[in-house]
Amino acid sequence: MKLYEYEAKKIFEGAGISIPRGALAASPEQVRSLAEQLKGPIVLKPQTLSKQRGKAGLIGFADTPQEAEALGRSLFGRTHEGELIDTILVEEKVLLKGELYLGMAVDYPREQPVILLSPSGGIEIETLSQEKPGLIKKWPINISQGLTDSEALTLAQFIYDRQPEAAQGGGPFELKQLLLCFYEVFRKYDCELAEINPLGIREDGSFIALDGALVIDDEAQFRHPELLRPRAQSEESFKQEQAYKAKGWTYIQMGGEIGILSSGAGITMAILDLIHLKGGKAANFLDTAQMNRQGIYEAFQIFHNSTGIRCLLINIFAGLNRCDELADGIKDYLMAYQPPFPIVVRMVGNREKEGREILERIGITPIAGLEESIDQVIALVRGPR
Repeated sequence: MKLYEYEAKKIFEGAGISIPRGALAASPEQVRSLAEQLKGPIVLKPQTLSKQRGKAGLIGFADTPQEAEALGRSLFGRTHEGELIDTILVEEKVLLKGELYLGMAVDYPREQPVILLSPSGGIEIETLSQEKPGLIKKWPINISQGLTDSEALTLAQFIYDRQPEAAQGGGPFELKQLLLCFYEVFRKYDCELAEINPLGIREDGSFIALDGALVIDDEAQFRHPELLRPRAQSEESFKQEQAYKAKGWTYIQMGGEIGILSSGAGITMAILDLIHLKGGKAANFLDTAQMNRQGIYEAFQIFHNSTGIRCLLINIFAGLNRCDELADGIKDYLMAYQPPFPIVVRMVGNREKEGREILERIGITPIAGLEESIDQVIALVRGPR
């Protein structure tokens, strides 16, 4: 299981390894706000699981919040090797006087982990091994005793003999301590691979993890439930889904143009299939099973604040629910707010007649047929932009 860079960095920070100040942004406006808080040159790093973001021109630098927002606007919505860029890590730009490479992987033929260390950071280890093999130190670890103090000090000395800039800080003992922390991360998280590249050397000689990668053994995932979630899902979407789940709602973000507010998982899946068959694409959906008047009012706020929705389909198939109560929830919201998209309501079931009367009084004509309602949604989405 690959982790995102920001996840790996959080883990490194928790182990005592310094990382740049920064946070995640989900919009250009958030990028600008974070740039204002950081007060200085910043780095924008889209969070994807694929490597080579730099070669793809996706890592950018900005000196002002205005530049940062413009750069963020150019990055959001792009794709990198099939991954949509919807989350960007915004970090301070750190002044450096040197860069190292630090990695650790499982050597399966030898059945033991191996540390890789080099005074040449910032390039891929495969390239480094071909171009400068003499600058890589490979150190196998006896898993029964772990990385010892003396081994870590030997590795640190290898760097100081070739990277004199590092010796101006806390000396080899500081790097030794960092190596011990790095090893503990590798063991604690059951890693197949851990990497800090580059490991920056600040002006004062201290170290900072400018980039990070962790790959956790799939067989050990059960020991790290806090990290389990769909890997293609952004941090914000994951938190959002968890918040709705706590309310008893099922909410899924999908990235299309049609919002779906529906009642019941089975009928919602059928709606998704029909929309797909008719050439549409869902933006998101919320299962409203057992929702009341206040609940549907709150649900409207979710769609109102979502981006990309061009039409909202509300499917009310009332059994235990009541059409009139849900219609009142719709009426309450539309009396208070004007959503930025048209609404189509399909309504059948318990107290349908009363629900229809409520909606018709506010200018909405409910549709009884499911396919008919979807045809109308598709027509609205395909209409003039």
